[in-house]
Amino acid sequence: MGNDYYDAPDLRPGYQGNGTIVYEALSPLSLSQRLGRLRFACYQLVASLFGALLIVLLMLLSQQLLPRPSGVAGSLVVIIVLAVYLLCLMVRRLHDMGRTGWWAMVSLIPVVNALLMLYLFLGDGDSFVNRYGTPNPPPGWLVMLVGGLYLVVNVLGLLVTLALLVAAWLFPEILNEYMHRYAHYGPVTPW
Repeated sequence: MGNDYYDAPDLRPGYQGNGTIVYEALSPLSLSQRLGRLRFACYQLVASLFGALLIVLLMLLSQQLLPRPSGVAGSLVVIIVLAVYLLCLMVRRLHDMGRTGWWAMVSLIPVVNALLMLYLFLGDGDSFVNRYGTPNPPPGWLVMLVGGLYLVVNVLGLLVTLALLVAAWLFPEILNEYMHRYAHYGPVTPW
């Protein structure tokens, strides 16, 4: 701190005492920060939309300007980068809940990954500083709206998926009968 009385005090992120937390500046690409559930949902939505738009653009360009294999290869690169980024978001969300980021590797196991995602969407983060840093600052209205809607849609989708998996496991004959009964109808035409 200088001699000027109007300088801001040097505050480092963390717990300052008396219930005061100095938040870290947020970075969407950081691996060391924590990530609250609404920002987790927002970052997932934005990354997924951006990745989908890039894939559509690459596929359209491969139809018109580029050789076809280059569009497929470019799309594969986008998918890999997106998968790594989403895995990094899971690590940050786990850090917010005081868990090690290695638990994100569970997302590579089928069916268990749906349970992990439910845990990430519904689990509470630590309210105060933990070994992974400070919590996120309170979210703004846009993050609350978009993140909340995306979170609800994902949770409902995961619950329906898990319910169908359990039904298929416990009652395969009923599901098989249902599939055979309605398989011969084919697509419905409007005329």
